[in-house]
Amino acid sequence: MSWEALTLVLAIHAVALISPGPDFAIVTRLSIVSGRRAGLWAAAGVAAAIGVYVLICAFGLSLIIAALPGLSTVLTVGGALYLAWLGISCLRSRGQLPEASSSGTGGRAFVTGFFTNLLNPKAMLYFGSVLSQALNPGLGLADTALLWGLLIAESFLWFGFVAAVFSSRQVLEWLRGRLMWFDRAIGVVLMGLAARIALSASR
Repeated sequence: MSWEALTLVLAIHAVALISPGPDFAIVTRLSIVSGRRAGLWAAAGVAAAIGVYVLICAFGLSLIIAALPGLSTVLTVGGALYLAWLGISCLRSRGQLPEASSSGTGGRAFVTGFFTNLLNPKAMLYFGSVLSQALNPGLGLADTALLWGLLIAESFLWFGFVAAVFSSRQVLEWLRGRLMWFDRAIGVVLMGLAARIALSASR
């Protein structure tokens, strides 16, 4: 793979990462509610799920979806239900900032970030239609490993930056007393995304 092609893939991925979506909402909320450590774990979970998608693309995600037409619908419905569950959890939040992160928060945050991305039909569509053009079975092992590592690193750096910003003292001080409304706003966004995904699956 040429440097021009590699740069193009990384640029496309950067635009996809910056676009607001469930991953951004979850990393943001966990960073605020549970602290920077939880936010970074969530960022790691998102990056790990992206790594899984990259590997699947390398073995032909578009071919798998074409061979199993029902798989896309199942993943879409599953993703909608998962986002709805996360949205309901946000809507039920009492808006309390913990004084310190609990020791068990990291693992749960990682799993939340991982499944938020893995079950996001937008991510599946993005990797299946856009990146599958670059990540195809014909790509050499060295190029595939390089892309895999770079895309994971790029993803973690962005969401790690998001976690650092939204867990900063200045942001937390501003949100103190407003967190319940922030949680509810995130919940509404997640429920809206879930409804939109569910509608797309029913068409």
